This record gives sequence, C-alpha cells and structure tokens, in this order.
Amino acid sequence: MKIKPDRLIKRSLAGEIRAFKKLIDMYNKQVFDLCFRMAGNKTAVQDLVVRTFVTARQRLGDYDFSVPFHVWLYSLAVSCSVQAGTEAERVGEPGDEAEELLRQVPFYPRIAMILKYAHRLTPEETAYVLNCRVETIKSYLRQGRELLLVQRPNIAKPDLLLGT
Repeated sequence: MKIKPDRLIKRSLAGEIRAFKKLIDMYNKQVFDLCFRMAGNKTAVQDLVVRTFVTARQRLGDYDFSVPFHVWLYSLAVSCSVQAGTEAERVGEPGDEAEELLRQVPFYPRIAMILKYAHRLTPEETAYVLNCRVETIKSYLRQGRELLLVQRPNIAKPDLLLGT
C-alpha cells in the first residue's frame, strides 16, 4: 500500500519526523534529477537537494494541499537554485549530448523544458513552479525548442532529448 503524500505531510506537521523522512525518500530521485539538470555538476546538486528539503521542512506549514506536492517541491528547488546562484556557477561535468545541448538554452526556458518533457508537468504546474503566467511558460518552451533546433535541426521532439 502506497502512502499518499498528503497523509505524510499532515503527520510531519504533527511532529512525526519519520513521516518527513518518507517524503524525502519518495521524492529524492525527482528532486535530484531536476537539480542536476539545473546545476550541471554533482557537487552543486547535493547542496541543492539538501537546501530544497530543508526549505520544504521549514515551509511545510505553508504548503497548499490543492497543489501536487512534487510541484511545490520543484518550485522550492528552482528557488533554491536561483538563490544559490547555481546558474552563474554552472560548470557542468562532461555529460551526454542532450545535456550539452541544453546548456546552450537560457535558464528559464531550459527549466520549463525540463519540467514539461522530463518531469511531465502541465503548463499550469510549470507556471506555478516558475512563479509566472502560463503564457510565459509557452513562450519559454517555444524559445527553448527554437534554440535547440538551431543547434540540431533534426531534433523533432524535445521530449526524446529530455526523456528520463
């Protein structure tokens, strides 16, 4: 039986430490993936993942149960990345061709593409994560696709490039 995140959140808010540990276990892989794609190197990723979950624990009382928990976590991860200046420090380790192509895409269009294609978020959820309007997300996605097409004209589907 899979435990729903809402139950774990409520138990965690009631002071149960194990409940928050289970939330970390449930979402660590997804948060790690997002942070790795933002930071580009394993050293920065570990720091971002820890910052994200520490921030989540501190702000758990502010969580809006109408938003999927993973979407809320992604918004914290992006915020932690921006605050940590990850984009300025992005000195990626040697990666695959997809990661190399994505490095050429500016931060917000890149994150919008990652959230849509790798994490399967809707434009509305992506807008929540990036704290902007849906129209802005659509613009970011269009800009990201156009930049990728300039680099690799044969890329028909960015979702194949960003697949998990």
